[in-house]
Amino acid sequence: MEQVIDVIQNVGFPIFLVLALGYFVWKLYLQSVEREKTLYTEIANSRLVNEKAIDTIARYAEKLDIIQTDIKEIKNDTTIIKTKDWVVK
Repeated sequence: MEQVIDVIQNVGFPIFLVLALGYFVWKLYLQSVEREKTLYTEIANSRLVNEKAIDTIARYAEKLDIIQTDIKEIKNDTTIIKTKDWVVK
């Protein structure tokens, strides 16, 4: 605390406040840089997760198309079977 009083007496109170606020702003800047690094890392991880989800959805969409095609074929086959004249000889 005596160091602060010595600085105030040597350079004056307004200059001391400018230095103190400058130090405060510098600390805030360092925190924001660190926060940005963390956010960029999280965004990169989120992108990887999204890419995997997109791949999974695409695979399921392909499987769904195959299933829908199979269902159409089964419907056609059952229609053909219904319309046939089944006569037992």
